[in-house]
Amino acid sequence: MTRRIRLSRAQFIGIFLAAVGVLLLILAYDAQASIDEIGDTNDPLLQDRVTKLEDKRDTYMVSAIGALFMGLFATAMLGESSSPAIVPQSEMVSVARMNSDVLTGLSLTGNASYLPAKHGVSRERIFVAESRKRGIPPAALSDDLILTPGKDGSTPGIIMEPLGLDLLNAIEKESGTSFAGIGIESAEGALQILKHGFGMMRDFHFKERDGKTILRVEYSGLIEACRTVRKERPNTCRQVSCVGCSCLMTAAARATGKMVAVEDVDNGADTVTFTLELREW
Repeated sequence: MTRRIRLSRAQFIGIFLAAVGVLLLILAYDAQASIDEIGDTNDPLLQDRVTKLEDKRDTYMVSAIGALFMGLFATAMLGESSSPAIVPQSEMVSVARMNSDVLTGLSLTGNASYLPAKHGVSRERIFVAESRKRGIPPAALSDDLILTPGKDGSTPGIIMEPLGLDLLNAIEKESGTSFAGIGIESAEGALQILKHGFGMMRDFHFKERDGKTILRVEYSGLIEACRTVRKERPNTCRQVSCVGCSCLMTAAARATGKMVAVEDVDNGADTVTFTLELREW
């Protein structure tokens, strides 16, 4: 059984530059071979020919060394951050399985709502309702509140910490940017570190359409784990999303001060599409 090899953009560029470097070395060798073939001569025309060949040889050689160096650097260094690691892949899949089993055991089938840090909580939370018809979180919470069984049947569900909360806090610290109240567009700009710094995402975008917020996400370094989760636990995306998607939606809640409710998810392809509604809470 063959395994498909996926290269990051940096690794692809590195291989391309290395191939260019090899080609330039071949051209430099060819120029030197022509010089050797001419040998010592007193013919002015041949001497001029040798001079031009030496210039080409030197240009090809310097360019080849530069291309090979940049190619190796791009492959070894730039590609390092986006190279998938076994431990993060396994952790992502294991956490998705565990959360899925917990929600199944509690008979919770509703979608997630990412709650901003207010109404009694000092950090963002996720509320997963009993069913899709009951998606209204409690009006007041506390940091130590975990389960809201809803004795009166009004707000049954579970309160959890978003998996991407620590990642979001790390991005704030790394970038020196506070996401609180900056809006989704500014938050999306600051979150680009997920693509260009951490190598976690291949791409992501927030877009407004018909009064809804559309979030499209595709992993890069953790793409195989994402595929496994979507195949084994497809409800994970709409209930307790994995760390990257969770980070994005938690960031949206922090940046807007609104509840980010997951209305629908299309996760049949590597580009996962979330339909979100931002609501006052």
